Amino acid sequence: MYGCEAWTLTLKEENKLLVAERKIYRKILGPTKQVDGAWRFRRNVDVEDLVGEPNIIGESKSARLRWLGHVERMGEDRAAKRAYLGQPTGRRPIGRPRYRWLDEVRKDLCDMQVADWRLVVQDRNNWRSLVSEAKIQFGSLSRRSN
Repeated sequence: MYGCEAWTLTLKEENKLLVAERKIYRKILGPTKQVDGAWRFRRNVDVEDLVGEPNIIGESKSARLRWLGHVERMGEDRAAKRAYLGQPTGRRPIGRPRYRWLDEVRKDLCDMQVADWRLVVQDRNNWRSLVSEAKIQFGSLSRRSN
């Protein structure tokens, strides 16, 4: 999870992370024994119920929002703030534009239906509760299957 605040993941990459996480949990939890005595691997829903924690996507998106709040509140002279507010110059390469970090954050905030996030960021307690809500909202298997 080191540096996950800066990740911009496509759906394909998110799915790969989820598959890897569930594979690790299945290995840790082991198979389950059915009533007829046969062994079977646990299903995704079973793994989520046993673990009871948000998945890796929820953790990374909440970390990204936490970092956004930190950068928004920091002084204008800090390097991270300058990079966040900076506008690149020059020509863009041919082809599809790259995923930008701020676009991903705005999409996450739109999914959470947060309209005026720049004001919410200034109140640390409200922002902290929004970040923990994001962890739950984005880190649930049932939300992703819809």
